[in-house]
Amino acid sequence: MNVMHDKLRVEVARSVPETEWQRRVEQCGGNALHLSAPHRAEQDPRDQRFLIFTRDQEIVACAIAFERRRRLWGRVPQGPPTLWMPTAPAMLDGGLAPHVLDALVTHARQSGCARLVIQPASSEHLDRHDLLARHTTAALVEFVLDLRRPFADILAGMHKYHRKNMRRAEARGLVVTEDTSLDGLLRLRQMQAVSAQRASEKEHGFSVRDEAYFKQLFAHVYAAGLGQVLFAHLGDKPLAALAFLTTAGRALTVRSGSLPEGYDTYAMYLLHHELIRSLLARGVVELNLGGVPAAASDPKHPQFGLYEFKQGFGGRAVTRLAVDMPLGAAS
Repeated sequence: MNVMHDKLRVEVARSVPETEWQRRVEQCGGNALHLSAPHRAEQDPRDQRFLIFTRDQEIVACAIAFERRRRLWGRVPQGPPTLWMPTAPAMLDGGLAPHVLDALVTHARQSGCARLVIQPASSEHLDRHDLLARHTTAALVEFVLDLRRPFADILAGMHKYHRKNMRRAEARGLVVTEDTSLDGLLRLRQMQAVSAQRASEKEHGFSVRDEAYFKQLFAHVYAAGLGQVLFAHLGDKPLAALAFLTTAGRALTVRSGSLPEGYDTYAMYLLHHELIRSLLARGVVELNLGGVPAAASDPKHPQFGLYEFKQGFGGRAVTRLAVDMPLGAAS
């Protein structure tokens, strides 16, 4: 299926070979969220669509999307779909954003979708489109660290408290190792559950996905080499873990967890220290440390501590928007 909008063409495919799609994501400056693998554990593969935006036969943007429908008995589609996107399109040139997003809305309407929903993580340029900007539903602040600098310069840009806690962790004898096996990922899940309980005591608890989800995640993402899991150990005991994804020279942290001893020994600071160092060695140019609600910049917000933690690594604070737009004539 092809959709024309002015001089932009939207080509839609139900499947694209993984290596070919990764090349397109890299060409458009995307990241792991623009791949299909990270979403297979929770999205129906029948709903998946690959969107390729071209101008004069040149690819200028790409996106992963899902035409989500209610299904009767799990099989028969019911009603018009929602075009659901885990992140906004990756774009070769941000100056084309209004035209790419116009083409996206046109495609969604012509596909018979009732709504267009775009999640905020890594979503760029949505505020530059007047129609989408009127339908924003949430805002995150993500902290993006430029790795195209010497390690000493990156360290110098961190808050002195962060540098001090990295040294404290090393002084306590913590070491960092990698374990991206299924057992390692499930161990991270257990630590994440401990962190969720700790967060709930501070009024901002979060849910942890079940073991079946993590097994699916391992099969689609970590076994395919798209992600890694780092552990901070004291002796033989793992105290904290940090998982990240890397694609097209860009990395993003996606989940973490810690035992109480990990908080006491500043393990998460050392994990980020080693993560940055390892990414530099691999030539990765950018690290997205993840987001927190925009309101968390207020010292009275229950997630202000998480905001300060992410901010302290010296990354650029970027506001990301979520969109939920009805696609009727009046929208």
